[in-house]
Amino acid sequence: MRSFDLIRYNLQRICLHRSRWRLLTAGFQAISVALLLCGLILSGCQSDNSHSKKTLRFTMWGSAEELSVVKRLVLDYERLHPEIHIELMHFPENYFQKLHILIAGGLTPDIAFVNSLSYAVYADNDIFMPLNSFLESKRGPLKRSDLFEPALKAFTWKQQIYAIPRDVSNLVVYYNKTLFQQAHVPLPSQHWTLTDMLNAAQKITAFHSSTQHKIFGISFASQPPLMWLPYVWSQGGDLFDKGFTRFRLTEPSGIKALQFYADLRNRWHVAPTRKEVGSASMSQLFMQGKLAMMVSGRWSVPVFRSQAKFDWDIAPFPKGSAGSIVGIDSSGYAISKTTRFPQEAWSFIAFLSSTKAQTALAESGLIVPARQDVAHSQAFLQSPPQHSKTFIDIIEYGNPTHVPVRWNEIAEELGLALEPVFEGTRTAEEALKKVQPKIQILLEES
Repeated sequence: MRSFDLIRYNLQRICLHRSRWRLLTAGFQAISVALLLCGLILSGCQSDNSHSKKTLRFTMWGSAEELSVVKRLVLDYERLHPEIHIELMHFPENYFQKLHILIAGGLTPDIAFVNSLSYAVYADNDIFMPLNSFLESKRGPLKRSDLFEPALKAFTWKQQIYAIPRDVSNLVVYYNKTLFQQAHVPLPSQHWTLTDMLNAAQKITAFHSSTQHKIFGISFASQPPLMWLPYVWSQGGDLFDKGFTRFRLTEPSGIKALQFYADLRNRWHVAPTRKEVGSASMSQLFMQGKLAMMVSGRWSVPVFRSQAKFDWDIAPFPKGSAGSIVGIDSSGYAISKTTRFPQEAWSFIAFLSSTKAQTALAESGLIVPARQDVAHSQAFLQSPPQHSKTFIDIIEYGNPTHVPVRWNEIAEELGLALEPVFEGTRTAEEALKKVQPKIQILLEES
């Protein structure tokens, strides 16, 4: 199954529900979205006298704040290159479903914003252009050495780079200093361990047990897998072997790590259960002062800066037997293999990856910049958090996120299998060994 057939197949997987009625409804929704996108494209091509210019269609997702920054950058680029028009298509929801529809309809954007968890299916089906030659050009405006190497590795498929990273997405532990100090617990250090984290969570939870509102020690998220994978990696486990031929989570290290994670909630009661959380998110609990520690990424910084009414900071993920290892996920820019203007598309990507553009995004607090000079600048390192440099320091030890082509299906099977483990009704060993054959088949069929 290749090219558009596989894209259509993955679109069906995204829309898939267990009943025929829901699948039929999803099909009508997909048709509606397709018509909507075609309308957007036609209206965009007819505006701003762009018919006399080279038009590059650029798709992205992102918050209103992020969109505002990108719009300003697009205007700056067009002023520098009056012969080029950037048609910006912003899809804040169901982004990859809409991108799939565009591709299946032969309307692949010239430049697409993607992430390292989604691009594999595109790279494997020859949708995007390899960018090594652009990046390694000695005369080019953007050089490989400008960017963090692990972020580039996250976008590498069969020795080819298929997207230029805009950011480095990794996880740290946010902590509420006030709750630590009230319970007389030492603040997390740069070298703390999983045992230290558990002890701190137990002491803080116990200290506040008599208060009106229960205080939890540490956050808990069953989805996506990247939220619990640091526990696995830091204990020496992994999801797959390097060639995606074997499911490894059933090894003793993987079973032990996942059971430890489930026990935070069900054995030691330092992480909230689904019932205790209700409709609140982990970020909301943290902001309400009901959560002492929260595993999250840089995206949490802007709201904490503007709304947190207590002193907070960050620490690296605690060390396990294999060290402190979190994923190096990334978002970045890919060029369609069918674009009529590859040089112009590269010029725009190089502009978005420039020091000026990356600084504008870094000042928002939303991202860890992929450019090394900006990541080490005050635009990014400003406080809070006091230890912003932690985001940079942990890149060296991170695990560039690579996933197989059928990752969405594998993640779905894993989620279903691990739900009873996280709810405390099944052991990690039982669940993983039961789901192993299904995931092994998906790996072999990739």
